[in-house]
Amino acid sequence: MNRLILCALAVAGLCLPALAADPTPEQKALIEKPMTMNNTGNEKKQVIFNHSAHAKTDCAFCHHKDVDGNIYVGCAAKGCHDNFDKKDKSEHSYYQMAHNKKVEKSCMGCHQKAAADNPELKEKFKGCNPCHPKK
Repeated sequence: MNRLILCALAVAGLCLPALAADPTPEQKALIEKPMTMNNTGNEKKQVIFNHSAHAKTDCAFCHHKDVDGNIYVGCAAKGCHDNFDKKDKSEHSYYQMAHNKKVEKSCMGCHQKAAADNPELKEKFKGCNPCHPKK
């Protein structure tokens, strides 16, 4: 019996590094429900990001490692997209992270590519209201 337990612990120990990048329970809960993206203090139109609508997209496509080597952190995590000045054009710009049409990993860039690949989505992604619903 002790051998069985030791073998199970050894196998579990070998598997842990492979599981380290899996989302935490809190992150899994976010995947199952929409989240409000409003780290700028702007109370006008908040983005409601629905993780379940993006379930076919690999999380690592959008969520890259942060400065501490963690993944699946929020977009505005320290050292990531934590500059909220709309005029900022750097990789740390929260605005550019979502609105840069020239980068496929931005929200708008990805939506443009998806609409080009599937013309039925073109109308769905038109304008600001699909992401920024009116209150």
